[in-house]
Amino acid sequence: MSLPGGCAIGARPINLHIAGLERMGAKCDIVHGYVEASTSGLHGAYILMDTVTVTGTENLMMAATLAEGETVLDNAACEPEISDLAALLRGMGAHIEGDGTRTIRVHGSKKLHGCRHRVIPDRIEAGTFAIASAITRGDVEVANCHPRHLTAVLTQLSQTGAEVSIGTDSFRVRGGIQSHRRM
Repeated sequence: MSLPGGCAIGARPINLHIAGLERMGAKCDIVHGYVEASTSGLHGAYILMDTVTVTGTENLMMAATLAEGETVLDNAACEPEISDLAALLRGMGAHIEGDGTRTIRVHGSKKLHGCRHRVIPDRIEAGTFAIASAITRGDVEVANCHPRHLTAVLTQLSQTGAEVSIGTDSFRVRGGIQSHRRM
């Protein structure tokens, strides 16, 4: 697979992904801008990630589902997307515990099967609409989302003067951020 790049948000290092796969028995080389990985079979391992990485946690959790034995991901990411991926993998027959915490345990399976799964709504997109509404002093309702995934953002907007109403699967942001002028 090609190395990540071309992204305006900054560097996206994959060293933790590669180190984790190598601990599980893969041989990884970078050749002409591509990661070439090979293995005769992955095995469980204890993997302590130096920094929290969402995509690294996801990649290693997926690899561990078919590895032989138990894999422990320590200092794992806790974002809702991690738990959503774990729910999908469990629906496919994977054995995963601890998603949503800093320590995830994956007991390797011989094989996975298909399943139906609805991916959670994009909390970054929903939060962007909330902030845009507050900045423009608008009135925006975001439906079909999980407001509990946006507690910090919605609380902050409320504290800055925006009127925030939260429903079960929607929220509304009215008004805007109050300016604080110095006299």
